[in-house]
Amino acid sequence: MRPAARDTSYRMVVAAGLRRELGQLLLDAAGARHLWLVSDTRVARLYGEEVAANVRAAGWEPTPLTIRPGEGSKSWATLQRLTRELVAAGADRSALLVALGGGVVGDVTGFLASIYLRGVPVVQVPTTLLAMVDAAIGGKTGINLAEGKNLVGTFHQPRQVVIDPEFLLTLPWRERLNGVAELVKTAFIRDADLVSALETAGPELFRDRQLKDREKLTDIICRTAAHKAAVVSADEREGDLRRILNFGHTLGHAYEKASGYRLAHGAAVALGMLAALEFSVQLTGLEAAEAARGRELLRVLGLPRTPPRLDPQAVLAALQVDKKRQGERLVFVLLRRLGEAVICPDVPRSLIARWLVSQ
Repeated sequence: MRPAARDTSYRMVVAAGLRRELGQLLLDAAGARHLWLVSDTRVARLYGEEVAANVRAAGWEPTPLTIRPGEGSKSWATLQRLTRELVAAGADRSALLVALGGGVVGDVTGFLASIYLRGVPVVQVPTTLLAMVDAAIGGKTGINLAEGKNLVGTFHQPRQVVIDPEFLLTLPWRERLNGVAELVKTAFIRDADLVSALETAGPELFRDRQLKDREKLTDIICRTAAHKAAVVSADEREGDLRRILNFGHTLGHAYEKASGYRLAHGAAVALGMLAALEFSVQLTGLEAAEAARGRELLRVLGLPRTPPRLDPQAVLAALQVDKKRQGERLVFVLLRRLGEAVICPDVPRSLIARWLVSQ
């Protein structure tokens, strides 16, 4: 006999201005009408009252919970505080958690929802480009340890993902750039036509403070988010298919850790992609001209091409606790061509070391 598992499918909605319809969109997400709105202090200051007023108008009773911005909030201490605040507020199994924020808020809120009373529903409302096209989709949750990033977590699928590109109006360029790196990653591993679209769009589409071409931006967000959704729908728990989403991330996470998380995630992933392009030429048959095209796209879009001064040994040490490693083997996602990824189960340490020293 096999126990029946709950349906983990959910609705993902993308349109400019959706935050003003959030209360209505949530009506089929939970049976109760009490929700906990989790944000970091910056997002709460910008959008907390607007969103709370909207959900009140739809008959919800929202209670705010806040965390500090940044990776430092992905911790046991933050998780314990939020859990106790839910208990103090009388949250029961009908509670709905709404993650209003970037990837940190989404990861923490999703983890909190997965463990509170052994699981309550969560809705993701991403406010950063990175979260819109990656972190909010797929049900990965987690916190960091001193030893590495995202080493503790769960898979807990959201009830909905509500994506409003207008949140990007208040997102600084440095934070937008984190999401641009994820757009490029998706194009490299799944969609050669998206590579061309990003080349055509150039940096102006993402730098524009007024988001004048919202239609084109929304289209690129939709295409990228759809790729992520397709991968995680086919492979919910990170088998060989879902691993392709780690392109650039294996070395990127090591760069982040070695920098004490001073290096932005998008910058770290871009540097990881540069290395992966080179490794792909040497190990999986990527043509040198395609690798050069990939490097040029990273340059044109304003992503960094030179790592900060980091000890190569510290980066290699960080790789040893990468959660995707298999025993002593370092598993990388590489490319056969732009738009087609392949898992390389054992990239030689000597190759990685030479790359790090050469930068």
